[in-house]
Parts: sequence; structure tokens; C-alpha cells
Amino acid sequence: MERHKSGRHIVFLAVMVVGLSGCQPQATSRGDGLVLAAGAVSSTPKPEIRGRLDTIGEGEDAIDVLYLSGSPYEMGYTHGKLLADKIRKFYSVTIMGMSVGLGVPVARLDEAWAAMAPFVSKDLKEEMRGLADGAGVDIRAVQRAQAIPDLSEFHCTFFAAWGKATKDGRLYQIRALDYATEAGIQNYPVIFVYKPDGKKPFVIVGWAGLIGCITGISGRGIALSEIGDNFGNEKETLAGEPFPFLLRRVLETADTLDQAVRMIQSARRTSSYLYCVGDGKIPSARALMTCKDWAYVFDPISLPNRHLDDVVYFSMGADSQWNEKIYDALKPKHGQIDERVAMEDIMRGLGTGDLHAVAWDVTGLRMWVANCTSAPLGTAGRPAYGENFLYFDVGKALGVQPAMPAGCR
Repeated sequence: MERHKSGRHIVFLAVMVVGLSGCQPQATSRGDGLVLAAGAVSSTPKPEIRGRLDTIGEGEDAIDVLYLSGSPYEMGYTHGKLLADKIRKFYSVTIMGMSVGLGVPVARLDEAWAAMAPFVSKDLKEEMRGLADGAGVDIRAVQRAQAIPDLSEFHCTFFAAWGKATKDGRLYQIRALDYATEAGIQNYPVIFVYKPDGKKPFVIVGWAGLIGCITGISGRGIALSEIGDNFGNEKETLAGEPFPFLLRRVLETADTLDQAVRMIQSARRTSSYLYCVGDGKIPSARALMTCKDWAYVFDPISLPNRHLDDVVYFSMGADSQWNEKIYDALKPKHGQIDERVAMEDIMRGLGTGDLHAVAWDVTGLRMWVANCTSAPLGTAGRPAYGENFLYFDVGKALGVQPAMPAGCR
């Protein structure tokens, strides 16, 4: 099954269709117990809530912050319980928007999930089951929502700069997410603070009801950015590990830049993506160009764009003219790059990151997040890059002290 392409964005049409696909009460069941209709009684004993819900920012800037800990099922259940109303609304947008906007039945999302499911870990499936139980939705709605990112393209921007390129030697990295804001996805933003049992703690910038990583950083100082691309339909498949689950696996388990890169290289990948993997402890970063068949890794010297010392970057695709824009904006700031350059000169200055815009001081475990403003379905919100960037102390949230490598200040 191929991904559906539509240029820079997936444009959602008729997203105001009445109904909450997969979330209305239904008398459905299946022998494996994975289908839980809204209102049905699960055989799993309900756990205690292992987390809390906070907020940063005010008014239009406000973003939920959800703290989760415990086993996979406990984290999923807490997620579902504390954000139940928003999860139901978000699923109605993503599932109906994808189905109607692309002119395909919801059953195609079920086909996509069926292709991916064999490559999804037991832990993530347990978390999804907990999410369905906590929110009181059909497990199929949860599955459909997780399948959507691998069917979509996010034409975005990232760069990572460190050493001689930055004002203090630290690693600074961005993830500017450009996607259709008419779909109302921005109405349900969440910063997830995960402290899973037996795994590394991490933070994901995402949305209610999604458990994969589109944008994230771990307590080990590993930061991840992503851009969608297309190197030919013959190089794409859905029979692989969904990319948000792959990136989450990196956050949960990787200690070093080399480990993170090897995990992406060795994964059973799905479609065409560009990645940026940064390690604030060294500090350094790599850009990757991947599809199901290959994964190329670039440092600043081998990068197939114009070179800047201690910088890797891509924007809107491997062959996009936006790569020249990024170079032209970064070059005069070389040696002085910091979070302000990331936010003001690159994202706001060039106009990239309309759905959400994130800047990291990866070395210092600090983050700044801007979100697109809420808007009625079918109407674009104001782009994130033009809104207020909210500060979030990643290290404090995770209970981790950042490691300050030699040469950084």
C-alpha cells in the first residue's frame, strides 16, 4: 500500500463531517480482546492514575503538559483518562479528515495498520490498549490514528548546529513542522513527559491520542527531528515499523548518537524520510536520508547541501530550494547560533513550522515550543512560527541534570 501524496500538505476536506469515527459506542468484540467499544467493560483491572496534567502558557498559547510513568498499560490508561474528551475530538479530526480528505474509506486505515502491526512492539500495543480503556474508545480508533503519520507527508525544516557554529559550543536543533492547519490538529497540543518503567525518560511534542514521536528529546540528550520526502513509490512500504514508533524507540533506548543512528539504519523502515539526530552530550548531530531500502548518514562534510562547519540541515525535502534558504540564513549567523537564531531568524524569519515550531538547547536540555492557533475546522490558524515560543525545562521535567561537555559553556 502506497502513501498518498499531495504536495506540501495533506489537505483535509470536509473535516466537519458529523460523527466520531470508531469512537461511538458499538457492540463489537473480537476473540483476542483487542476491540473495546466505548462504554464496554475491559477485563483488565483499572490501574491507578500514574501521572498528572499541567499546562504551560495562557490563552491561545496554552499547551497541555501530561506527565506519565509506569508500565505501558498504565501510561496509556493515564493518557486516555486525563485527556479523554480531547482524544475523542482529535480522533474525529484525524480519522474523518484523512478518510474524507483523501477520498478513501476508513477501512484503508485499517489495512495500513494491519500491515504495520507485526512490526509494532508488544509494549506499544499495550499502551494503545490502555489508552483505549482510559479514554473509552474503540481500540480501532487508536490504531487508525497511529497509522496516519506514515500515510502523510510532513514537509518541514530541521537544522542542528554545535561547536564552532554556536555561541557557546552547545548543540542547538530545531524541528519546524509544516502541515495542514485547516484540519484543526493544533487544537489538541500536548507535551508528553514520559518516565517509563525500565526505559529512559523522554519528552515528546505531539497531540492528544498519539503515542509515537514526531518531535522529541530524551533525558540522555538525544533529540529527533523529521521531514517527509518521496524517493519513488517503489521505495516505500507500510510493512514496517511506523516511523513515529521507531523514533520513540530511539528516545527510549539510545544512549549515544552512534546508537541512535544505528537503530534507524537497522530498522525495518516504511517510507521516505529525512531525519536529524542530535546528541547534546558530545555535542554533534547527523542528518539521515532514508527509505525502506537504504539509510544514508551525513555529517557536515558529506551533507549534500552547501557546507557549514558543525552544521547539518534539510528543509522541505532533499532536493528542495528551501535548502538554499536555510544555508543563506545560517551562514551570517555562524559562530553565534543559539535558540534566538533558531526561533527568530530561521523559523519566524523564513516562515517554517506552521503547525508547531520547536527549538532545543539539546546540551542544556531546554526547549522552546510554539503552536498554531486554534481555528474552526476548514480554516487555517495563525502559523506557529509567528506565535509566542513557550519555554520548557526538559531536564527539570525529567529529573535529569544535563551533561556539559568540554568546550561548552
